[in-house]
Amino acid sequence: MTPGTPHPEHTPPRRRGCAGLFFCLMLLIASVWGACLGVFVWVLDDAKTTITALEAFRPKVGSKVYSHDGELLGEFAIEQRQAIPLNEMPLHLQKAFIATEDDKFYEHKGVRIDAIINAAKYALETGRTRGGSTITQQVVRNVEPLQVGLERTLRRKLREAIVALQVEREFTKDEILELYLNQIFLGISAYGVEAAARQYFGKHCSELTLSEAATLAAITRSPNRQEPIHNFENALARRNIVLEQMCHDNHLITEEEYQAALAEDLAASVITPEKRAALRKNADGLWAPNRFKAPYLVEEVRRFLLDHYGKDEVFEDGLEIYTALDMRLQRAAEECLYAALDEFDAAKRTSLEKQGRLDEFAPVSGALVCLDNRPQFHGFVRALVGGRDFEKEKYNTATQAKRQPGSSVKPFVWAAAIASGMTASTVVVDEAFERIDGNGLPWRPQNFDGKYHGPMSLRHALERSINIVSIKLVEQLGMPLVRSYMQSCGISTPIDNVVGLTIALGTPEVTVLDHCVAYSSFANGGVRHDPVTVAEIRNRDGLPRYNYTGYLRQHEAIDPRVAYVITHMLQGVCTPDFKTGFYPTGWRTHELERPRAGKTGTTNSNRNVWFCGYTPDFTCVVWIGYRDNRPLGRGKNYTGGRLACPVWTKFMIAAHEGLSPRDFSVPKGITFFDIDRITGVRGGSYKEAYIEGTTPPAEWFSLEEPLDGLDAQLLEEL
Repeated sequence: MTPGTPHPEHTPPRRRGCAGLFFCLMLLIASVWGACLGVFVWVLDDAKTTITALEAFRPKVGSKVYSHDGELLGEFAIEQRQAIPLNEMPLHLQKAFIATEDDKFYEHKGVRIDAIINAAKYALETGRTRGGSTITQQVVRNVEPLQVGLERTLRRKLREAIVALQVEREFTKDEILELYLNQIFLGISAYGVEAAARQYFGKHCSELTLSEAATLAAITRSPNRQEPIHNFENALARRNIVLEQMCHDNHLITEEEYQAALAEDLAASVITPEKRAALRKNADGLWAPNRFKAPYLVEEVRRFLLDHYGKDEVFEDGLEIYTALDMRLQRAAEECLYAALDEFDAAKRTSLEKQGRLDEFAPVSGALVCLDNRPQFHGFVRALVGGRDFEKEKYNTATQAKRQPGSSVKPFVWAAAIASGMTASTVVVDEAFERIDGNGLPWRPQNFDGKYHGPMSLRHALERSINIVSIKLVEQLGMPLVRSYMQSCGISTPIDNVVGLTIALGTPEVTVLDHCVAYSSFANGGVRHDPVTVAEIRNRDGLPRYNYTGYLRQHEAIDPRVAYVITHMLQGVCTPDFKTGFYPTGWRTHELERPRAGKTGTTNSNRNVWFCGYTPDFTCVVWIGYRDNRPLGRGKNYTGGRLACPVWTKFMIAAHEGLSPRDFSVPKGITFFDIDRITGVRGGSYKEAYIEGTTPPAEWFSLEEPLDGLDAQLLEEL
């Protein structure tokens, strides 16, 4: 070992630098920073995409249904929301929500750090959570297309905060507040303050008092536990807290306003289910979610919409649907029909009770349809009643139920006869009639009174609704020809060949709406106009989506001359001769005191009774019967003339209020002769219509001919 060389055991330790550690630390920091920056850039970029979605966002709004004259019938909706602009929301309502939900709304930039810290502190102290979100954050969270979500994760909260900051940069405070107040869920089925105002108080948002506005704001924390209908005490306590926040915490209202609002009777303002039912019964027009005026017609509208548009569009896109309905006529229809059904039920209940058979009682049903005949409104369904209570009986007897029309089918038989060259004066013998049916059994039809009346003019046979004459006409003309007239005029239900001669008695089933369309073909000069339920559809911006004029369908069903001759004969069905004591089956319509035409109908065992008639302005069909098709009763008191005709008359009197009487238009090719109304022979005082080329006979029949088969009443009339 060289002198001066240190001993190995005493060699100083070698120093190691920190460069590696520093490098690793910097690498870690850079990685974290890069990752955070990447996440931030991703979130920011996603936020911009979200802003674009928010700009295009439109709240889900139900489609409103209106009558033709603009009365709201109801709304198709999944979320009951009525979107309105902020300037239609009273200022005290806006203040109430701001006071309880975000009292620094107009000061912060979308996120409140102090609120988040306070919420965290509250959670640590109480073990319970409390919201720290601003109104802007709530908008971001609750607007579905933004897809921020509701899950309780740090990532979602971060995204929510960043998007809220971005929203504050792109939208004004008022725009954010308007979106919030239209979007927020406020209990039961109400979304937004307008829907909530109607749901709880039966009024528009603009009409809310300070107390009512505070009540709506109080619901937000726990909507279904603090709404005032089912949880009144909770709602009242929360209302008082909100008023306290508005007055003493935020100085948004004066002490006088605060005390007045506290003193207001909230219970009197809330529309309970009982109040709502009473108001609806009185036709008060009170809004209710998915509850409609004229519900049977609105159900037809719903079917129409779903056939033409998607479900989302119908229930969420805010369409405005204008129907053909006239609410004045609809109310008259419901009033007239329901009153008659109630009266019938009362009499039937009393009768059954006397017989000890009250357990057999069932409420009778009915239907009424009215179509417009006026040129500018051809085919408009002005009134439609399909049952007594839509909540209990959703089956629409006006459009879905198929019923035998009975003698109300005879005008179509007579139309085929007139078109084949016969006239109102053509004579057919009413006598015993027998044919062998398809089973080899004798078929012996009868008239309603069980009598035969001998030779009769077609006019007189129609006025008295003689079955045998109708059957003989079908036998002579052929069932297919009569069927073609029914179908051409608007009867859409199938008519099988097996009905044979019974088509003369109205055995093929029809719907009330079809029957009304078919009768309107006579009223409209032989032209069939398909019924119009929806007149116009607009989108939420008021732009047209549908107009009935582009889909009008009309068909020349029968010769206009034939249509007029039938109309003229049906006028006789409705015109009594008080001097001679002649009362045709529709004589009770004389109270209408204007030109009218119509026909009664009564089926076997009085199971269905009808009156089908029209004026130059309206066609109306009334049906009464039981849903299970049991007989209404026995005898002359259970006929179309006794039961359905008075309903038709009362309704038509109301429908024509304010309209001047006018005559049916006479087409070219019609001539008139003075005849005897009973015999159809020329020379009487009754003016009869004939198609040019046909004339009445000069004499009835030779007196040498046997008179067997003529009843005493007819001889007296002759």
